[in-house]
Amino acid sequence: MAEGAFDLRERRRTRTRLAIQAEAFRLFADQGYSETTVEQIADAAAISPRTFFRYFPTKEDVVMWDEYDPLVFDLFVARPKGETPFESLRAVIVTALHGLYERDPQLLLTRIRLFATVPELRARFLDLQAQGADEVARIFAERRGLKSRQDELELRVLSGAMNAAVSVALQRWERGGGKKDPSAFVGEAIDALADAVRRRR
Repeated sequence: MAEGAFDLRERRRTRTRLAIQAEAFRLFADQGYSETTVEQIADAAAISPRTFFRYFPTKEDVVMWDEYDPLVFDLFVARPKGETPFESLRAVIVTALHGLYERDPQLLLTRIRLFATVPELRARFLDLQAQGADEVARIFAERRGLKSRQDELELRVLSGAMNAAVSVALQRWERGGGKKDPSAFVGEAIDALADAVRRRR
């Protein structure tokens, strides 16, 4: 298949996923996540349940999926090689969240609220955070030639600590009604983490 045809197909799949996701989030807001069935989402999106599962393996994946997720790793690759892992992680996290908020603040707020209130979604979110931390550690190790177990441990611990800071920041943002750009909350939380480490020394 030609590259242009492949890109066109992927754009169409993305548009369909976005349409399904929009209907799902509308139903979640109207009647609750647990009370909403795949059949109802499919009916609202004018597709069959079988077609739904071609785009999302489970109902949870409707919430977890984001069209910009693959771009986050591109942001890491684009960072200057001379940056410390902390600087790169902070910059990418803040940039990504700012972009999500600018694109659709209500969608982001709804998703964060679902993570906070639905146990199975929160568990999936934490799993994805852990997977992302592993992938970030791998990218840094490959780009900088880090091979020792100590280097790998430091990167994984740093990524995990950053994830915890992000979780705290998003909780504060959601409880405040999501009225401001969450990237500011996240930047503040990450800086608080750095300050705490420095004071420990």
